[in-house]
Formats: sequence, structure tokens, C-alpha cells
Amino acid sequence: MSSQARSGGAETPRPFGAGVQGHAEAPPGDRPDATGGRGAEGPRGAATVPTEAASRDELGSFLGEGGGAPLVRGDIGALVTPLATALCAAASQGRLDAAMGPAAADARFSPGPDEVKAAWLATEPVSAGCSSFNATAVAIGLQPSEPFAYLGARVLRALETAPRVLLIGHPELMGLAGDLRAAMVAAGVEGARVRAMEGADGAVLRETVSQPSVAVDLVDFDPVEGLVLDRLRRLRALAGEAVAETVEPAGAEPAQGDGDWFGLGAIGRPLTPIVVRPRLARQLSLGVEPAAEGTSLGEEDLADAAEQVVEQAFGRGALGGFASDAVTSVLVRPQLLSRFTACLLEVLEEVEGDPWFEPPPWVQRSPRSPALRDVAAGRRRVLDEGATLIHERRLSTGVTSGLVLTNVERRMKLAGEMSAPGTLFLVRALQTVAGH
Repeated sequence: MSSQARSGGAETPRPFGAGVQGHAEAPPGDRPDATGGRGAEGPRGAATVPTEAASRDELGSFLGEGGGAPLVRGDIGALVTPLATALCAAASQGRLDAAMGPAAADARFSPGPDEVKAAWLATEPVSAGCSSFNATAVAIGLQPSEPFAYLGARVLRALETAPRVLLIGHPELMGLAGDLRAAMVAAGVEGARVRAMEGADGAVLRETVSQPSVAVDLVDFDPVEGLVLDRLRRLRALAGEAVAETVEPAGAEPAQGDGDWFGLGAIGRPLTPIVVRPRLARQLSLGVEPAAEGTSLGEEDLADAAEQVVEQAFGRGALGGFASDAVTSVLVRPQLLSRFTACLLEVLEEVEGDPWFEPPPWVQRSPRSPALRDVAAGRRRVLDEGATLIHERRLSTGVTSGLVLTNVERRMKLAGEMSAPGTLFLVRALQTVAGH
């Protein structure tokens, strides 16, 4: 396995706070500003509007304000380049180093305009699957596992969905939400249309979910157990009931009309969705006609194919397996499975302890971090379903950070509706074409 350009490793673990279970937010005077300590200058010197956490009333006013319309497609297209520039700023200024370690220099954090545009065209709108969708705002949760081109794409999709967009920052991406807002405002977007807020303690997300007319766009959120997501959905259901009681007195007939909205209780429209975008499905194929271009592995040299799989599933560009676009499965012709598995195990043993294949610092902050918790939960779930564990990746602390499993079948939840970070599946191909 080539070790060219590999250097450094994960930082010493330190307390981690993220999602709805993170550390308490510092008082306003002690928090860094939205530009990561760069003062009032945003991308290319644009003025950055402060993004300190607003009061509950201020946030509710922004999310619930009526009127306005989404941007038209031409105006959205003009934002591709400014967003790409803003997305690249965090890495170029060293503001990702503490979270990503050496992986901060990976191309995933420096997308060009063409990459952002391609991701925008390939990404489903927030309203996908909703026959009637009329959000007053879309809230976007930033995640360190996501390629920045797709983050830009989600912002563009939100702008074409609702008249207002809320960017909820992540503690490992400090200042990025403010960068994106500043870039859009500098490009001509009305300042009242976009808001950026840091969300280290989860309060912003919880308050957002309590607004029934606000769509929430999350990526790979609590993928295995779904515990946090279930709590958010229950909170949203309770918020919907409260709105229904306010709109109509008890016993009143549900409101009618409003297109094909079915109504919840006395309210004449459904709650807007919490859209949880799954990991970007990345499957390679070996000895099988691939379902997508560029996903086929050469069967002439199985050792080389195994190296490619390990690099794309657990390498630095895949954030040690915790990137939302890391390779998660290999579809293998049955006659090749045994020999390929032997090659794969040999490569995995060879890279053990190599910092190039270590998860980034944001994963390793604590042995009970959400990412490592999901690996442990995934291990329990997939073994219960009958898959065979053939290799377990561990940190220097002994904590499990990745899994390689075989005998995975499509009927299994973790092969379909659920996902576990840091996990690679070997699937025996029963058909000649991948995905069929």
C-alpha cells in the first residue's frame, strides 16, 4: 500500500460537543465570531453579519415570518461561484485543521464552482417526495462528514424551496455558516432571507424543529439507532398539536381545502418534513457490470482492487470511513469473493496503525462520541441480522472505529434503510448487473 504524502495523525482526544448532546454554549462574550476569529471580514472581504445565537423569540420570528417567495433558478445559479469561494475559505485559512487533522487538505473541502453546480443538479430538492410542500423556511444542519460541494448544493436547494434559509452551524465547522451567509449577501441575496447561527448545544435545532412550518434538512443524522431523530420528530408532532389547539377550539371541524393537505387534528396542512439525507451510496463492483460509471474494479489484479477499496472506504479522503461519501459496499462475483476477501484482509492488516487511515480528530474526541457510538450500534444490529464480521478496525485506545462484514444481504436494514459510519460490506452478486 503506497504511503506517499501520508503524514501526521489524529490529535490527542479532547472533549467533544456536537448535535443535540454537545457541550453547553459559552456566554456571548466568550464565543468566537462566525468568521472563526477573522473579525468582520468574510470571503473576499465581504462584511459578515454577526451570527451569535439569537433569543428564542428572534429565532421564532425569523422562521415563522410570512410572505416572500423562493429565489428563481437564474438567481440561484449566480450563487454557485460565491458559495464555492466561501466553502474553500475555511480550509485555506486553517480553520478545519483542529477538526480534520491532515484530512483538512483534502479536495473535498475545496470544491470548485463546477463541483458545486454538479452536486446541485444531482441533489434532490428538500421537498422531494412531498406532494404538497409549503415551508416558510428551510433549516440546514451543517455536518463535518459531508463533502462541501454537497453542502453548497443543499443551500442552493433550500433557496429554491422557501423564502428563508437558516444555516445551523456545527462546532467542528466554526464560522462556516457565517461565511456562507456573507457570500450570499455579498452576491445580492437579501440579508433578511438568510440567517446563520451556531448550534453547539442543540438549542437552535430543537427550537427549529418546534416550528411546524419549517423544513429541516439534515445529513446522516443519528443513522443507526435513530434515537435523537425520534425525539426531534416527537417534538415536532407536539408542536403541531399545539398549533392545532390554537387555530381551532376543541371539537371543531378540521380546516378544509388547501390543495391535497390531509390536515392534522384541526390544522389544515401537515407538518413540513424533517428530511434526513442518507449517506451518499457508494458501491464498487468486482467482476460484475457496474450500475454507475467509474465504480468498476479490475479483476485482473485482486490485490490492487483491494488497495483501491481500502483507500476509498477508509483513506484520508473518506475521513477514515466517516465521510458521508465513503465507499460502503463492494458487489463481488461469487467466484471471486474468497480470493478478494483474502487480499482485502491482507491490505487491512498492512494499514493498521497508519495515520493515513485514521478517523479525523472530530471522530476521536471521546470514546462515546456520536460517530463511534453509531459504529458500536451498527455492529450489534448487523450481527443480529446475520452478517459475518471479518475485520474490526480499532483506534489506539482500543475503541472500535470501523467494521468489515461479509454475507450481507439486501434484506438487512443496514444494507438499505440504515447506515453505519466506518463500515464496509462485501455483498455476493447474484445477478450480472449491479443494482438489479
